Amino acid sequence: MPTGKKLTYLILVLVVLSWGLNVVMIKFLTQNMSPILVAAIRMPLAGIVLLFFVLKKYGLYNPSKKQWRLLFCIGLISVCLHQLLLGYGVSVTSSANASLILALNPLTTALLASIFVEEKFTRNLGFGILLGFAGVVLVVFSKSGTVEFSLIGDVIMLLAMLTYVIGGLLIKKLLETPIPTLVVTAYSTLIGGILLNLGTLVSFGPSVYGQIHLSSTAVLVLLLSAWGATALGTLGWNDGIKQLGANRTAMFLNGMPFASMFGGVVFLNEKIAGIHFLALILTTLGIVIGSISKKKVILLESYKI
Repeated sequence: MPTGKKLTYLILVLVVLSWGLNVVMIKFLTQNMSPILVAAIRMPLAGIVLLFFVLKKYGLYNPSKKQWRLLFCIGLISVCLHQLLLGYGVSVTSSANASLILALNPLTTALLASIFVEEKFTRNLGFGILLGFAGVVLVVFSKSGTVEFSLIGDVIMLLAMLTYVIGGLLIKKLLETPIPTLVVTAYSTLIGGILLNLGTLVSFGPSVYGQIHLSSTAVLVLLLSAWGATALGTLGWNDGIKQLGANRTAMFLNGMPFASMFGGVVFLNEKIAGIHFLALILTTLGIVIGSISKKKVILLESYKI
């Protein structure tokens, strides 16, 4: 039985594998119901589990008014908008493309942090960003598959990644106040879930919930996505950051596209072209090079998909 750092490494590997497969699970669920419904059901389920851990550790935590405002913004941008874009994006592009675009998260976070929160912009970071984006541009504009159809989904996925990065900068600002990371994760997830359901009610009316008919397989996938990948995955990730630091933990994200590609091939019969592997190499190199000699790395401490 692994202990100490070995156990932390094992947990992080399982977390990243679950996040990679979560892209596939969300794509599968959007084949059974509308992406907004997938998000509206999935996020409250994850939030309830996270709230259980908050109540167990901190009791009924009451943030200040300023903290509530930031929590609302994080819930709106990083959960509600992100999940909507994620759901619609994966429904019209491949799991491989989606995961490659999501893998740009650390580089994009570092880039925006250098602009808006005065993080130092290094030569390695600039080169890493160029490599990472080159990999994604390569696969997005490749001639494999139906480019017009895929391009729409890829653009939506890019917006999904950007909303999460913006939410991450808000999380960093909120964590500068005395509030636990677990509380931020649970409360913002619940706020985002409530907003998603309000949007669902306004868009489709209450009757839409009665039209949900999921197979036992779809129900299992939904619960694995919400409770396994999003809720428990977030807890494992946060513990990894606590044990290893943000910089070393970030490197585990390199495995996420592999898991998504593998899951897409096995469970959704997707085709992987050589261009995907080339893009994966460029993106991974970009993340590694962009992280070299960086004394301080901003990484979303409650990264969840």
